[in-house]
Amino acid sequence: IWPISPVKAMSNPKDTPVTRMSVETSFISVWVIGAYLLYEYMVAFTPIDLNEIFQIVTPLLPLAGVLIGFIPGCGPQVLVTALYINGLIPFAALMGNAISNDGDALFPAIAVNPKVAFWATIISAIPALIVAYGFFFLFPNFLN
Repeated sequence: IWPISPVKAMSNPKDTPVTRMSVETSFISVWVIGAYLLYEYMVAFTPIDLNEIFQIVTPLLPLAGVLIGFIPGCGPQVLVTALYINGLIPFAALMGNAISNDGDALFPAIAVNPKVAFWATIISAIPALIVAYGFFFLFPNFLN
């Protein structure tokens, strides 16, 4: 959609399709790499013990997963997945994030119709919260 779109979102419509795709792909890649590096640097260079913090706020983790899913792009999903793989958050938080995350599809939606993109994101939170807290309370140790 981006290479042929007349919408002036992030790249110049006068650029060639290859240039526009490169610009858009680079932007998304930077977000993914940035989220991953933020997590890794925080773990490596700060005395913050994420496991201890997450143990304190465990009932809020499914909600946090859903809220992180509101952030456009796939970088936040990579971060939440890394937290789950390292055993810091429960599967319920990962499920909530996966359902509420619109990923990179949210970028064109925001460019074309921001109001619809906003409401689509909010509406996706309803099943995300139901599934996340369903797993949290009904299957607390599922895939943990």
